[in-house]
Amino acid sequence: MIKNTKWIFAETNVDLQLMSEVLGISQTMARVMANRGIRSRNAAIGFLNATRANMRPFTDMTDADKAIACISAAIDAGDKITIYGDYDADGITSTVILYKVLTRLGANVSYYIPHRVTEGYGLNTSAIDQIAAGGTRLIVTLDSGITAMDEIAYGNALGIDTVVIDHHEPGEELPAAAAIVDPKRADCTFPFDGMCAAGLTYKLAHALCQHYAVPFLEQDEAMVLATVATVCDIVPLMDENRILVSSGLEILNANKLVNPGLGSLITMRGLLSKTINTFSTGYMIGPCINASGRLDTAAKAVELLLADANDKDRMQLTYDLMQLNEERRQITSDCVERLLESIAGNTDKVLVVVDKDTHESIAGIVAGRIKDATGRPTIVLTTGEAGMKGSGRSNPSYNMFDALYANRHLFIRFGGHSMAAGLTLLEENIDTLRQNLNAECILTDEDFFPQINIDCEIALENVTLPLAQELSKLGPFGSGNREPVFVTRNVFVDSVREIAEKNTIMFTFRCERGRKIKGIAFGMNDVYTNAVAGTDAERLTSGFYLDLAYAIDVNEYNGTISEQIRIKDIKRKN
Repeated sequence: MIKNTKWIFAETNVDLQLMSEVLGISQTMARVMANRGIRSRNAAIGFLNATRANMRPFTDMTDADKAIACISAAIDAGDKITIYGDYDADGITSTVILYKVLTRLGANVSYYIPHRVTEGYGLNTSAIDQIAAGGTRLIVTLDSGITAMDEIAYGNALGIDTVVIDHHEPGEELPAAAAIVDPKRADCTFPFDGMCAAGLTYKLAHALCQHYAVPFLEQDEAMVLATVATVCDIVPLMDENRILVSSGLEILNANKLVNPGLGSLITMRGLLSKTINTFSTGYMIGPCINASGRLDTAAKAVELLLADANDKDRMQLTYDLMQLNEERRQITSDCVERLLESIAGNTDKVLVVVDKDTHESIAGIVAGRIKDATGRPTIVLTTGEAGMKGSGRSNPSYNMFDALYANRHLFIRFGGHSMAAGLTLLEENIDTLRQNLNAECILTDEDFFPQINIDCEIALENVTLPLAQELSKLGPFGSGNREPVFVTRNVFVDSVREIAEKNTIMFTFRCERGRKIKGIAFGMNDVYTNAVAGTDAERLTSGFYLDLAYAIDVNEYNGTISEQIRIKDIKRKN
């Protein structure tokens, strides 16, 4: 698979010289922007100068006014409001944002987070019964509800209104809720439908403060929490999401204790003195928040993020979440290893793996790891409360949602999007699902090869600190806004040092005019070994050539700032 990694070069017919001159940017920067569809002067200026002022009001969305009216009426009447969240980082942070604002606005408010294993995703009638018994008159769902037809009707029969704040795909019909705010509604004209629930909740909280003509005192904190959710929920970092995350990271790095609970997590993860970026948010902070909903109850994470600076339980809650995350990591690793062994020799184009020992909370992570290892779309199923329950992860060549939708008659429930899905079905339907998915799959062997999207080929001589600093203005990078990647061929290796215990390689490359540039490759020792196979005498010294795919970073070390390339792939120069 390493040898077959495909470099996919972007193509553009934009006049890069003209774009460079008009915008006052380098042609390399112009090429990267054009590759992302940013080709007009106004679009480019808007992208490079994205600020909070460019965020659109919540009330531009369908039913937003109704949602504000319902919530404010409940506040004014003293009716009890229950926030119905979800057990992942998006649902948890959404719950915290709205709970804090409603509390300050004088609402009689509580929150409810369903248990992943015993209740599953979204509204359920048992939870509604419990909420109704507590005197609730209004439920506000965050990160769920758009397909809860029966459950919302059940709540209506009990005299409970529901406001839905969701970002998932609606079904053919909408539930009979008092208000439904979801930018993916067919009748919603809001120009960007990629926000996660916490992003929408941030806007709702802002709108409620405007309704009551009071300052949005929680704005910075809410923006930071929504940033964590936006990164962890892997929604596209474009348009409003990019503004949100850029602003949120700026706020967080200026004050890592803007939310005390999040601050204690940042401290325990060793990030207090480091710059927080999308990587540390998505891979170091977010998983700890998610871990509570996977192996315990998500209420622990809500408690932590609601804790104030004087809360004596804050550090213990943080420690608990970190322990849960470590337990999740080990369970996941063991499960992936076991399942990869079980599918050895399996030639299916779409893998449907059944393993009743897999904890259902990690099925999606495991499916993603198997997909990464094999290149094949993967669904992992295990025993659930209502049948066989699982998650799927796909590659860019296969729309998993469409494939499952064509087989929707086999499911008790399912949902998702092109790259990921969740499903529940009866055990007797699994073989039929496997057969149907593979019979209908038109993927070729090439579709299973890993691929790297390349912006353009440049000379190593052109990799400079000013270019690195210029490219950083296109961030933050993530889903929907990938970091720029370049290729340089025939690069002379001046020196190389492998750090086996860290699976890291440090390079020094020499440009044609003698200038040297540092390079680093994380987790690529096997890729490097494969690239230089048969050249043992050269491997740990110097004097040979490689073709490289890489990102360009600004490196800060001991007070010195310099350019550095972060290697994505290595090919041996033939």
